[in-house]
Amino acid sequence: TNSSLTNSNPICTSAVMVRQTATKGAILLRLYRDESWITEMKYWLGKFKSKYVNTSIIPPDNFFWNKVGSDGDRYQKFLQHTKELSESVEQVGFIPHGKIQRVMLENGGSGEIPLFLDS
Repeated sequence: TNSSLTNSNPICTSAVMVRQTATKGAILLRLYRDESWITEMKYWLGKFKSKYVNTSIIPPDNFFWNKVGSDGDRYQKFLQHTKELSESVEQVGFIPHGKIQRVMLENGGSGEIPLFLDS
């Protein structure tokens, strides 16, 4: 992946992420680097890519959760680790909805701009 958290530079100890909703504003979050989680994330992304993306197979619900044996256990540990890391995420800022710059209509047109691309 190209995330700053997967950057191999040891000086990179965290990344800032923006989570924005259509109507509630944006939250800026700091995620701290965790090498063991990054290794596991790459493992599971690679497994998903080779098993489903490269083969054009649609994954079933809970595609790794119900596996018997070490892979299923490993995936459940990965999810538990993810949950634990989520509890250490730091909110560094909030931008109210009204302060977020939105796309303006071209040529001075009027009307509502859809909040979603499929509207």
